[in-house]
Amino acid sequence: MCLSGCSGTTSHLDEHQVVASTPFLADITRNIAGDRLTVSALVPPGRDPHTYEATFSTIRSIAYADLAITNQLLLEDAALMDSLHANLPQNARIVALGDESIAFGAYHIPLVEDLALSTAWLGLRVDGSGGTQDSVTFTATQADGPGDIAAFTTGTFGQANAWLASSDGISDADTLALPTNAHTHMSWAFSQPGVYHLTLNATLHSQETTTELGSTTLTFAVGVDPTDVEPASPTAVTRIIDSGHVDITASLSGNMTLRGEDTNASAYDVDPTTTVIAVPHSTATEIPAEGNWRFIGKPGDRVWILAQAVIGKHVHGEIDPHMWLDVRNTIAYVDVITEALATYDPQGKDAYHANAAQYKAKLAKLDRWMRLTLAAIPPNNRRLVTSHDGYGYFAKGYGLDVAGYVSPNPSLEPSTRDLANLSATLAALHIPAVFGELGGAGQSPALTNVAQANNIDICTITGDVLQQDQTYIDLMTNLTTTVSTCLNPGALPPWPADLEIPKVEQ
Repeated sequence: MCLSGCSGTTSHLDEHQVVASTPFLADITRNIAGDRLTVSALVPPGRDPHTYEATFSTIRSIAYADLAITNQLLLEDAALMDSLHANLPQNARIVALGDESIAFGAYHIPLVEDLALSTAWLGLRVDGSGGTQDSVTFTATQADGPGDIAAFTTGTFGQANAWLASSDGISDADTLALPTNAHTHMSWAFSQPGVYHLTLNATLHSQETTTELGSTTLTFAVGVDPTDVEPASPTAVTRIIDSGHVDITASLSGNMTLRGEDTNASAYDVDPTTTVIAVPHSTATEIPAEGNWRFIGKPGDRVWILAQAVIGKHVHGEIDPHMWLDVRNTIAYVDVITEALATYDPQGKDAYHANAAQYKAKLAKLDRWMRLTLAAIPPNNRRLVTSHDGYGYFAKGYGLDVAGYVSPNPSLEPSTRDLANLSATLAALHIPAVFGELGGAGQSPALTNVAQANNIDICTITGDVLQQDQTYIDLMTNLTTTVSTCLNPGALPPWPADLEIPKVEQ
């Protein structure tokens, strides 16, 4: 009532008012709107959009707006979104870029609830249909490594059923039978960090015959850098499997492969002997006091586990909202905003599309500059360790690996196990720097302490906070420059993003 009754002027009502939830979304929108619309940000420069709550001036801006540009996917604080829904004029539209951009070519990354579950899911599979009584047995014939190896399934109430345990020696008892054309999920445990080799044999059992399907040797890199590990047959190009669903597959035609689907939903079939399966330090945990875990070790012992895929949730069930950290997603954002502005103001349609085309050309140039700049980092250094998990799109888009973080989000305190695993990760990877985020929530004392204990530099980055007069292109340029400089400290600084990028011969 005060907003409508206390105003002494109607000039606001005569203008086209657009609000954007964050400064970088406001900047993107201004590049499309040009001078036809007034665009303002609800979150002030320098403030974290995750935690900013609406003030009276924020609510006043919302009340005069004709259109609202938001990211959503839980990026903006819930109280800010409540204020937007409560105070935006009835006929005004709220654009949700996180969801609406998918139709224009953007993509989502699920938020990982536990970094230990972002590893590979390793199971067993039989490829091919036999008789109703036919089965295939997988038998371990040899295992070596610095500790013991075990493979087990977990029942509904958490009870373990081991089919392989090297702690009592490898024997014919280390066998699992599957019907034909079937597969099973399981967990894999390792009692010490290091390199393990496991040889498996597959045999088809029919009613009257037994047929050997072949054998193969798997290589596991447990708590060590998988790029430094040679597979069982190092004569071919090594493939490192560190995520996605993969099965040790016995084919009835007579061979054994690793058949999987990576996080991009791309299927593959590879020779296990030319492959290294990564088991990072993030999977380390302690054997509980209760339960039948003697085949792994004693209660309280440290153990590295590739988790069974079908127990619990692999991801938190939410989507990482930081989509703009891959510029290709931002180009899709531009398309959504352009259509929203053209629908709201049809007379400006041609201007919006022309402005969008010019801005997308700048974004394409930025994207290429980022790609080439980050590709110059030595491969073993292209690893991000951050205070929380907010850079998945940046890593996925530009050839980096999220090697670790203190916690999934700034509101969660890390456990002792989380910190021990992170410290072990840093010691194993030998990366030159870790990254804390600008602002109080991102300045993690835990990350600082772990980095200092490992004599690693701490660099400051931000992926969602713009300072006064900064643009989205500034945000991405600064992020790329800092990551490049900190992970490639001996190199020359990257050339300025606004210069022409040299052509690279293909």
